[in-house]
Amino acid sequence: MAPPRKHEILLDHEEWEKQVFKNKHDCINQWLKSKDSTGGASRRTLNSYSRTASKFFHEHFPDTHPSEVTVGDIEEYVLDLNDRGVAQNTKRRYVESLSAFYTWALFRPRFEDITGNPARVVLEEIPKEKKPRPETATWENGREIIRNIPDPRDKTAAILMAKTGARIREVLTLKEEDLLLEDGFVRFTNRKGGTTTVNPVDQETILALNRLKALSSNDSPYMFVSIRGDRIKRERVRRVVRRAAVKAGVMDKVDEQDWHKKFTPHYYRTIFTSLMRNNGMPDHYTRYLRGDGDKEVMDLYTKIPRDEVRDEYLEIIKPLNLYTRTDGGGENQRLESTKSTSSETVQTRL
Repeated sequence: MAPPRKHEILLDHEEWEKQVFKNKHDCINQWLKSKDSTGGASRRTLNSYSRTASKFFHEHFPDTHPSEVTVGDIEEYVLDLNDRGVAQNTKRRYVESLSAFYTWALFRPRFEDITGNPARVVLEEIPKEKKPRPETATWENGREIIRNIPDPRDKTAAILMAKTGARIREVLTLKEEDLLLEDGFVRFTNRKGGTTTVNPVDQETILALNRLKALSSNDSPYMFVSIRGDRIKRERVRRVVRRAAVKAGVMDKVDEQDWHKKFTPHYYRTIFTSLMRNNGMPDHYTRYLRGDGDKEVMDLYTKIPRDEVRDEYLEIIKPLNLYTRTDGGGENQRLESTKSTSSETVQTRL
């Protein structure tokens, strides 16, 4: 059987990261469709699964049926990845994708010719590599980068990442209806694994979001949109953060590749996590706020009053010092992130 044409679509979507690509083997396609229909994996995960399966069965082993794959084949695949300089965790992720298929197939009697999981055997021999925290991932660096982002829309996206630990795509899919600002919360409905969290935010973040709302002149339900009215892309924010990092002196060059010398939007997530954990935030609160909690964590969180979590959060979160206020005497003072500003004249660097 000839492999499908390159990029032939099995499950379509307007975003490339959510497209699922067709495989030459029907059992692979059934697996991908099953995971999509049951919600067992996000579209981005399925996108990754489908690309890995295509590479493995279309390019590395085009004449081998999934039922014929051996442990030796998986080892040969990993050796090839190693020769190409693929990072340890990336190799592990590829093998995890193949293992996920075999785990699924083993529980389906209709695939009786698949009797084992050769990928799992090799996966156990590929330890996950934990990198130390990047040298550039500090609150001070993150703050200076935000100060050097000129566009209010891009600046607000970075503020949200810094103050909530949310992933860049979770921030960019935020809708106006998700702003629960009167109560001091923001709702993220597009978190990894399809979960929803309600995150506390401080007054500094509320000011930034209200300013962005005031500046918006389109009818899109999304907060972060281009002048054409469509949602801005993650790559734009990545470029903006890198340029601001160079301007702030955090990076030497925009195209820096050394992981501990560069600064990417994802580093805000690292900074937020360290800030929460190093200052006593309970681990299950932190995991919930990060959007990576399992069902047990979600259930436990719902038993805790949100205001209690918000109080702890406000004690820990640091100000970015983006705003100043002018009091009656004309003296500029930094606006404390937890104070009300309803009767104050706010001057902002946004």
